[in-house]
Formats: sequence, C-alpha cells, structure tokens
Amino acid sequence: MLACFDVDGVLVEVSQSYYRALSETVCHFTQSPVDSELLLRLKFRLNLNNDWDATLAGLLFYRSHLRFEDFVSRLSSGPPDFRKIYALAADTGIELPDYGLLIDKFEALYRQFRPLEKLNISPETLAEIRSLASTMAVITGRTREDLDYTFEKYSLYGFFDFIIAEDDLPSIETRKPSPYPLKFLMEKCGYSSPAFYVGDTLADSQMVENFNRVDKRRVLFVLYGNAHNRGVRADYYVSNEKELLQVVKNFT
Repeated sequence: MLACFDVDGVLVEVSQSYYRALSETVCHFTQSPVDSELLLRLKFRLNLNNDWDATLAGLLFYRSHLRFEDFVSRLSSGPPDFRKIYALAADTGIELPDYGLLIDKFEALYRQFRPLEKLNISPETLAEIRSLASTMAVITGRTREDLDYTFEKYSLYGFFDFIIAEDDLPSIETRKPSPYPLKFLMEKCGYSSPAFYVGDTLADSQMVENFNRVDKRRVLFVLYGNAHNRGVRADYYVSNEKELLQVVKNFT
C-alpha cells in the first residue's frame, strides 16, 4: 500500500497560521480591514492551492472593487497561479506589489502564527496507518523550510519515506493540479497497490485525476472534508482521522 498525504488542511490544521497570514498580508497591503472568510472562499473558488497566489488574488480583489462573482469570472480561466493575477491587474490599471515582496511579508507573518498550528491527524493514527502501508509519502505545496518547523515540532518525519515539497518542483507549471508531483513520487518510490492520496482541495483532486488519465497505475483520492471543499470529486470522503483510518483499513 502506498499512502500519500497533503499537509495543510489534512495533516495540519492551518486556520490560525497560513489562512491568518493570508488575510493579514492582504490587510497589510490594503491598509484596511478585510473579510478573512471571503478571502478563503476566493482561494478555493479560484483553485489557488498556493497561498502566496491566493494572497495576491485577494489583494487584487480588494483593489478592483469588483463584485465577488464578477472577479471570480475574470480569473477563472488560465493556469491557477500568480501570472494571470498580474495580467488582470495590468489590464485594469491596478498596481500590485512585487511577488517577492508579497512572499516576504506573508512568510514573516506565517512564522509569527505557525506556533498556533495543530495536528488534524494524531501521531497514533499515523503510526497505525504506517503499520499498514509499505510506503508513506507527502506531497505538499509548502517549502521545505516551512515544512521543517511543523514536522520537527511534532516529530512527523519518522512516519514518511518520501516527501515532495515546493522546492522539489522544477517550475510553476508542475505545481498541483499538474500530475507532475505524483509522477515524480512514483519515480522515487515505485508503485504499490492500493495507492491513495489524501487531500482537501480541488487542485489535489485534479492532480490525482490528471495522473490517472495518463498513467495506468491508478491512485485513489480521499477528500478530507471541510466547509470550503464540498462538491470536490473523490473516491472516498472523510471528515476526521477516525473516518480516515477506517477507510485505510478497508484497503487492506
């Protein structure tokens, strides 16, 4: 069995770290209050798996003064990354900060908030899944530096054989929902059946779907449910670690 996990929203609860950094960064650049729940809706509606890109989109939304649905429709087409956000800003004459400057501010805020992160899946549950799986892996949009803090704090590295992080991707185009992270993982660890990926976003679902479309080695998708991902297609749906463990046991 190959068991692969996303980090944010799956292994780790990030409402008080990454999601807070998202809204606080937008607030910093707008110099005005923002609606954090609306920014999360925007992130998920635009399928922006990368929180830097979601932050940039949120900033453009507030500066554009467009209605929510109109803004979403303007950004729905094209790749889910920062380039189309800058393109829309240029088309509408709106100035946005340099991407690197935005990332620096976001990361500074995230490092303030990351002590507030908690685990969604306990070490005890991970240990039980580890006992059933021949290989355990992680595919995450986090950088290695951000991953290190949380994984070292909770002693998670010992559970996983392979990790694919943002730093391991050769280009923006190979981020989720591209099948590249799964292909790269298979090159590193091989394939064992059943294989499944536990994620919480449309981009996670599409990565698995895109992989299965071009590869004969089938990967199942398990959706870790939350208030923002209802309607995302999956092979299995879970809402907590107890339900996840039961699904994994059913695979054996």
